[in-house]
Amino acid sequence: MNNKLIITLTLILLLGTTASLGVEHLIATINVKIQKDNQDNIWRVKDNQGQNKGTIVSSRNDKINWQTIGSEMVFTFPEEIDGYFTYEQGLFEDGRSQRVEANKKLRLTVRENAPQDTLEYTVYVVAADTFVVGDSPPKLIIR
Repeated sequence: MNNKLIITLTLILLLGTTASLGVEHLIATINVKIQKDNQDNIWRVKDNQGQNKGTIVSSRNDKINWQTIGSEMVFTFPEEIDGYFTYEQGLFEDGRSQRVEANKKLRLTVRENAPQDTLEYTVYVVAADTFVVGDSPPKLIIR
């Protein structure tokens, strides 16, 4: 056999195997920080490049990490989150809100069977006695 035929058959075999796996979504880790904006002193959700990230778009099984910068913060979701996320034992004792120490992370994983939804959540910045501005309020979209 010539080399072109071998390469072609190998590519067809690989493409067929990959297509049969049915991979719909690679699991992502979404990292955001909540910090005071240096330009206007407003507390915002930002990505690691410093861009505003008031709306987070996620998929099932994604891991989401919010890091609090410079203040203790309280995260509150509009309803109980057990149907949407998994999290460390001992968190979200009331089912909707969690206090996070300054410069620590809140880590949530979107459940495999989480409903598609848009969750508006609030983040209260304790030291500044104010709420974080995102897309007023910040949003988390689960696809």
